[in-house]
Amino acid sequence: MLRINSQCLSPALAFRTDMDQLIADVFGSQQDSIPSISGRRGHPAVDVWEESKDYVVAMDIPGLSERDVKISAIGRDLKLERSAGEEEHSSKAPDESELLTTADKSYLHRERRDRNVANFERVIRFPFEIDVEHVEGNLEAGVLTIRVPKVASAKPRQINIQAH
Repeated sequence: MLRINSQCLSPALAFRTDMDQLIADVFGSQQDSIPSISGRRGHPAVDVWEESKDYVVAMDIPGLSERDVKISAIGRDLKLERSAGEEEHSSKAPDESELLTTADKSYLHRERRDRNVANFERVIRFPFEIDVEHVEGNLEAGVLTIRVPKVASAKPRQINIQAH
């Protein structure tokens, strides 16, 4: 099972959360009822659904291992990313001819990318705060499934009605 380290957060994401909180403090909370997902659509494909106690995120990452993907969480945001190191590929984007020719293959058509080219970043903003300390991920058959617990205040609660 993959355990997510919530301390590996980018300063920009922390700044965004701080600014959102400041705006919410001044103008009131403007929370959407559904999660918002940023990043290039379909790169990689992401499904998000809600269960009674958790949100669940499923992301297709065929060919990648748990070491290839970084997951961080803060406030209402879950960030999923893969950024290949300098040793894996050059910083310039490969052009079409580079993608069609490798050392041992000359492709006629190519849509599936090498592991070394598959960089991505997806940020999912949930409608409520999430329990960042208990986010867990599991990678099986090329699908990364992340269970994102809601904080206690966001979970539905049955209220008993008393009659007098």
